[in-house]
This record gives sequence, structure tokens and C-alpha cells, in this order.
Amino acid sequence: MPRFRNLSILPMLGALAAFSLAPAAWAGDEAGQEDTTRALRRAEELIQRGDYRHAATEFERASELQGGACPDCLLGVARAYGGARQYDAGIQVTRMALTLFSSPEDQARAYDQLGSLLALKGDMNAAREAFGKAVQLDGRMAEQVRTSLAEALLKRASFSQAIDAAGAGDHAVSALATHAP
Repeated sequence: MPRFRNLSILPMLGALAAFSLAPAAWAGDEAGQEDTTRALRRAEELIQRGDYRHAATEFERASELQGGACPDCLLGVARAYGGARQYDAGIQVTRMALTLFSSPEDQARAYDQLGSLLALKGDMNAAREAFGKAVQLDGRMAEQVRTSLAEALLKRASFSQAIDAAGAGDHAVSALATHAP
């Protein structure tokens, strides 16, 4: 259960947009990179503890320390929104991050996260598309996609579907999407 009800999305999205468009002033600064890495680690710890508000703040700080586009920071903020059950905001921020990734592997990770958020929201058709795109971009993501879908369904209290997803073969995403609530 999240410790708070609402994160304010408008100021955060404005700040994130500014961070993603800012010049990479500290890109070569080793101390700045270490600070960014520490902020990202702290944010991940806060996510694990369920402290989504502070996690989002720490991901924003990491983005600021990065001094330029930080798609991993955006994915982190989106996970914080998802943890707080603000799925629309999480989906929007994940889509922002998708535009910043250049490698297929990173895009696949973002599509996997997008699929999870869409499944949590209950939009199984869109989730199936996002999960499919993740596997299309990086075939090694098939097992991760099954796990992500199972976790999302568990969070939605779809226990039997989650068990099926965890043990299903390559067609798990399609099969579960057709039986989703």
C-alpha cells in the first residue's frame, strides 16, 4: 500500500521534460556520475521500501545530476507512479523515456515496463502490444515479459492467470491477454 495518495504530475513532468532537454553539462564529470549513480541506487531502495514519493524525488535528483537526458531516471519515476497506482502518469512518463532510448535492448526494457503499467491499469490489449514489442526488439526479453505480466496480474489479484503466466510457454502473453479481466 503506498504511503501517499497522489504525486503531483504536472510539476514533475515539466521538470522531467526540462531535464531531458538540458545540455549534458556534466557528462564527462566523474564525480557527477558517481553522484548520479548514488541517487539512482537510493531511488531504487526507496522503490523497494514502497516510499514512492521520495523515490520519484530521488530519480528527479539523479536526472538533474546527470545534466542531460536521463531515460533511466524517467523509467524510475514511472515505476514510482506505478507503485503509487497512478498508472496513467506512469504510462505517460514511460512513453517519454521510450523516445530517449536508442538501443533496441533499452527500448525493450521500456516496452516491458509499459506493458506492466498497462496491465496494472487493466488495458490488456495495449499491454499485449507493448510486451510483444519488447520481445520483438530483444528476443531475450520473452522470459522477463512473462514474469512482468505475471507480477502485474498478481497485483491486480488475478492469481490464477499469474500462475499460468509464470509457467506458460512462448504464447503466454497472447493467451493471458485474451483471458484478462
